[in-house]
Amino acid sequence: MKSFFKGVRKHIGRLDAAHLREQYSRVTDELAFSELIFNTTGEGYIVLDDVGVPVWSNPAAERLLGMKLADMLPALSLPLAKASKREIAVTYPEKRVLEIQTVPMDGSTLVKIADVTAARKRTEDELREGASQAIRQLASGVAHEIGNPLNAISLNLQILSREMPDSEPVKDCLAQIMRLDGILRGFLQALRPSRPNLAPGSVAVPLKNTLATLQAEFEERRISVTFNTDSHIPAAAIDAAQLEQVFFNLLKNAIEAMREGGEIFIGAGSDDDSVIVTVRDTGAGMDSEAIAHLFEAYRTSKEHGNGLGLMISQRIVHDHGGTIDVESEPGKGTLFTVRIPRIEKRIRQLK
Repeated sequence: MKSFFKGVRKHIGRLDAAHLREQYSRVTDELAFSELIFNTTGEGYIVLDDVGVPVWSNPAAERLLGMKLADMLPALSLPLAKASKREIAVTYPEKRVLEIQTVPMDGSTLVKIADVTAARKRTEDELREGASQAIRQLASGVAHEIGNPLNAISLNLQILSREMPDSEPVKDCLAQIMRLDGILRGFLQALRPSRPNLAPGSVAVPLKNTLATLQAEFEERRISVTFNTDSHIPAAAIDAAQLEQVFFNLLKNAIEAMREGGEIFIGAGSDDDSVIVTVRDTGAGMDSEAIAHLFEAYRTSKEHGNGLGLMISQRIVHDHGGTIDVESEPGKGTLFTVRIPRIEKRIRQLK
C-alpha cells in the first residue's frame, strides 16, 4: 500500500482522469479489504489521536473490553505515542486475561488488544505439572525412606505385644503405626496413580456396591439415603473398582459433614454427552475459601483427614475423561456432580 501511494504520487502529473479514477478505485478496494480484515479478526484494534480520543476501532475491541470505549479507556490510562505492553484481568462478560499493546504512529497511537486467557492457562498448567512432577519424585523417595523404618518399628512392636499382650502403650503405638502406614499408602497412591482399566459398563453398579458397603454406617449415624436413578443409564467406559473408590470418598465426606444425622440424596442419570452421578448432603457446607482448595492434598477441615481422598477422586474421574464439580454454601449442605462421557452420544436433532 505504501509503495503504491509513492508510485501514484510520483506519476500523478502524467495521469489523466481515467487513470486517476482507476487508481482511486484500487485504493478504495484496498481500504475495503483492509477494513474487512480488521472487522473480522478476533483481536481488538483502536486508534487514538494525540490526546487519547478514539478515532477508529474494530468491533472486537469493545467485545474484548466488555464495555463502551469511552467508559473503559480512561480506566486503562494508556500511554500516548509510546510503545508499551501489559496485561489486565477483566470479569465482564466473562473472566479473561487481556494483553494490551500500544504502538506509536505519526502522532497517533495504535492499541492492540488480544485475549491471552488460554495461553496463560497453558503456561500455568505446564508450570504446575512441572512442579507436581518434581514434588512427586521427591515425596516418593521420602515416603520410601519413612516406610522402611516404619516397618521395622511395626515388627518389633508386634513381637513386644506378644510378650506384653495387655500393655496399653504398646497397643497405642501399634494403632498409630497402622495409621501412619495408611497415610503413606494413600500418599503413594496419589503420587503413583494406576491407569484405569476401562470397559463398557453402568455407573449404577459401582454406586450400588458402595451404598451396600456403607449401609451399616448410614444406620449407625442416623442418616437417611434417597437414591433416584433413571430407568436406563447409558453405558460408559469405566473402571468399576476405581469408581467405587470415588463414590466411597464422596459419600464418606457427606457422612462426616453431618454430625447429628441428616439426609443424603443420590442421583444417577444422563444427558446427551455424559452419564451423571450427583451426591448431595444436608451437612455443614463450605465457604468459597474451602471450595477453592478442596481437591488439594493436606487441605482439609477434618480432624483426622489428609485431603488425599478428594484429590485421588478427582484424578480418577479425570482419567475417565470426566469432570467432578462441587457446589456448597455454609449451613446448606454440599452437592458433588460427577460426569463421565457416555460411549454413544445421543444424536441431537436440529429443529
